Amino acid sequence: MARATLAHLLHDVGLAAWFGGTLANAVALNEASSNADTAASTGAVTNEGWDRWTPVNAAAIGVHLAGATALLKNDYGRLKAQDASEQFRPEEVTRGVVSRIIG
Repeated sequence: MARATLAHLLHDVGLAAWFGGTLANAVALNEASSNADTAASTGAVTNEGWDRWTPVNAAAIGVHLAGATALLKNDYGRLKAQDASEQFRPEEVTRGVVSRIIG
């Protein structure tokens, strides 16, 4: 059985960046922008921060999906060989969760 270290790395780092960056922006950026002088500048600061994060977030999602796809490809033979009563279908769970998150 191949270890698929790179696939695990892409999967985990992508997910960490996706979640961590979004959490940081939601918790820190939104709160920090509330210290702006006016309501208009609060919105401008918040929008600028989220606009800068969006391409990084998209890359993180892509890296995560690339890792998840590689892991599924790596484990497909093993999953196919399992008894149907023991099968856990991670590809369906991953597809469903990611589809739900992305929209």
